Amino acid sequence: MKKSISLLSLIMIFTLGTKAAQKTDGNKLSVSDWLFCGPINTHLPAFTKQENLDGNTYELKDFLQENQVDPKKIQPIEKDTFLWPDQQINWKKTTVNSKGFTSLSLPENSLSYFVSYLSCKQWSKVKFAFKSYSMAEVYVDGVKLITQDQAELKDAKELSEEIKLEQGKHCILVKFLSGKEKNGFQLSLLANEKMPTDQYSLSLSPTQNISISKILDGTKVNNTQLSPDEKFVLISYSRTLPPSNKNEKWQEIQEIASGKITHSFRGSKLSNLQWVPVGNQLSYTKNYEDKTSIFVFDIKDGSEKEIAEGIENFDSYSWSPTGKKIIYSVQKDHSEKWEIRKIQGMEDRLPGFRTRSFLYQLDVENGVRQRLTYGSISTKLHDISKDGKYILFSQSRPDYKEYPYDKQDLYQMNLENFQLDTIWKDKLFAGYAQYSADGSKLLIQAGPSCFGKIGENIGKQPIANNYDGQLYILDLSTQKVDPITYHFDPSVDQAVWNKKDGNIYLKAEVKDYVRLFQYKIETKEFSPLAINSDVVRNFNLSAGGEKITYTACSISTPYQAFVYNISKRENLLISNPQKENLKNVQFGKTEDWNFTKEDGKTIIGRIYYPPNFDASKKYPVIVNYYAGTVPVERSYGGRYPLNLYAAMGYVVYLLQPSGATGFGQEFSAEHQNNWGISTADEIIEGTTKFLKAHPFTDADHVGCIGASYGGFMTMLLQTRTDIFAAAISHAGISDISSYWGEGYWGYSYSVNASAKSFPWNNRHLYVDQSPLFNADKVVTPMLLIHGSVDTNVPLGESIQMYQALKLLGKDVDFVLVKDQDHHITNYSQRILWNNTIFAYFAKHLKKQDAWWNELYPDKNL
Repeated sequence: MKKSISLLSLIMIFTLGTKAAQKTDGNKLSVSDWLFCGPINTHLPAFTKQENLDGNTYELKDFLQENQVDPKKIQPIEKDTFLWPDQQINWKKTTVNSKGFTSLSLPENSLSYFVSYLSCKQWSKVKFAFKSYSMAEVYVDGVKLITQDQAELKDAKELSEEIKLEQGKHCILVKFLSGKEKNGFQLSLLANEKMPTDQYSLSLSPTQNISISKILDGTKVNNTQLSPDEKFVLISYSRTLPPSNKNEKWQEIQEIASGKITHSFRGSKLSNLQWVPVGNQLSYTKNYEDKTSIFVFDIKDGSEKEIAEGIENFDSYSWSPTGKKIIYSVQKDHSEKWEIRKIQGMEDRLPGFRTRSFLYQLDVENGVRQRLTYGSISTKLHDISKDGKYILFSQSRPDYKEYPYDKQDLYQMNLENFQLDTIWKDKLFAGYAQYSADGSKLLIQAGPSCFGKIGENIGKQPIANNYDGQLYILDLSTQKVDPITYHFDPSVDQAVWNKKDGNIYLKAEVKDYVRLFQYKIETKEFSPLAINSDVVRNFNLSAGGEKITYTACSISTPYQAFVYNISKRENLLISNPQKENLKNVQFGKTEDWNFTKEDGKTIIGRIYYPPNFDASKKYPVIVNYYAGTVPVERSYGGRYPLNLYAAMGYVVYLLQPSGATGFGQEFSAEHQNNWGISTADEIIEGTTKFLKAHPFTDADHVGCIGASYGGFMTMLLQTRTDIFAAAISHAGISDISSYWGEGYWGYSYSVNASAKSFPWNNRHLYVDQSPLFNADKVVTPMLLIHGSVDTNVPLGESIQMYQALKLLGKDVDFVLVKDQDHHITNYSQRILWNNTIFAYFAKHLKKQDAWWNELYPDKNL
């Protein structure tokens, strides 16, 4: 009876309303409204009076500090159900009393949870002040901040703790263990005297903007493979394991019709999982003391069979379409330990250059293994014919005497007698080949110049951009080549010839989209597949040839996995692991914004608006670009999560200057021998027109950011304009000639960026267009960020620009990311790296320097 009265009293003090009230007094903000869940029946463990090995007995404070529920997973809304053994409790609203204490009538030793949400407009330091008569803990974003472990206090004990809060919404959780009589508590926020309390607001809604943790955390879907009967799909997943820098990867078999997970390989040490082409069987490899075995697993009866063992230096394998043979490769690194050595050619300084790979054949039925290739040049498998009788493989080698300094030989081997036929020899601008269904033709995926001028559709441009992916059909009997994508503007980066319907399916960049297409052999027409996502990351055609699985995302939608029925043109969502992680996240609007140059060329772009955008206000602006040879896709997250920039109160303008693939060969060919002059001017023109066309933008507070070639573009822009108030270059190139000579892929990238131009024959390009040689023209504050072991764009590119700007007395900062290469992949460092970017823009575009000063206080050096 007493318990029923307590619950009735509790219900009577609930308040209505949709927004939490907040009481402010100077720089003090009191949390007055809460979402409440309780009282929860608690049970202490057995033998609480018995001393443990340390001589302690179990106390209530021990119970308080044991997290029965992960605090990071508690982010409720009103009426949400809280599940507890034998109890289902709804979250309800409650409020403080007139004395400023949340005072509840609760059963003794019952557990309750209180939640409120705090929004911060900018980074700040805040002191949490907590008073309680009973035991309680305070958490912020799932991390314990304050513990009050004394019960039955006559006077409420006050505890305080300072915390650094980043811009965004934060979940405040109070875990409360009631006493016999007084059960009140009070929580207040004490802001820095320089930080007025109008920078904070309280609510009872978990709706929030995207944050860096929301982008990095949670389970991600990476890849999919369909079973031959198209009833099952093998899905690859990964997740981060914060706060560590580790991650977890695993695979699961899912039944498509029911969505049921039939097998999980989580925690296993299996590798190279793939479907056997016939039957519902899965193959994989296991390693035993540096030797590899191949197994086949039958998903119906759960049996496992070892079909090969003891393979040394195993690399990868592919099944013959008949399921009777496996072609696998072994590779060995022939590098030697050395203290001094001669470099045997330009590539010899690169890791992996002395690694060689060769092909073997495994007969599955009898276990016989035969070596297929030998020699001093690696061999790479391209395809296996439908009947399993032939393979295509290639050898590639550098040749410094002839542009583009690399040649390929393509061969066909008869697996019955090892007879070798040469498809081509010394091919420049080589490609990847696969068989048609009857084996009479080859589908070649390569650049525009693979077969000379026949595939080049570059208009007035002198040299093609061979990063612009094209498709050709080669007739093996006549050697006739059909450039099927000659009039197809999208750039192809994945294609497969369907052996069932005889058509070709491909993934291609369409401006800033990545779509799936079908090419019908009979009509010679391309048509898009009916998918709704903006960016397809990868796709897999089943051995049955009737369905495709793919992973895809959109600007505000993370990667999901789908099955596409080719004949029915229908999509089925099969995996959306980020749904729970993003359930309370709101995104701002995104829309296209293009402009037309004087020469009539259209430069496309898009705008990211902050959530709750108000056109009557003025917003600082961030301009983003890559400006290299690939467009910035309309993808979710990524290295520079533009949705996140918008969520922090910026209007973001992204544009795709000339030279990018996906717009047609003539457009992409403008990347050749340009190195940024026309593209920089397009960015300046686009930014100027964008600011003029949108009165809600603050033209005095515009920043720009880019990485790699985009980092080069950031530096170059500041030598040609003063329209930016802050500029950030990550892993940027400051001297084209030093990058050409020192970067691991400097000279090979220059095949497409500066074809047939060299430091000795084109000083205008290599010197005059390098930001380093124009550093005296820079007037914009600039941040240079670089991984300390970057092999793509060497660290010296930022060092020399930093030194130049320092000697010139310019406003420049330089931040190193320890032991990171061209991409920042370490979890904790990626957060710090992003926070560095956020803090720098906040300092220069919002005049908020507290975050930057906290991260990088000036040292008296």
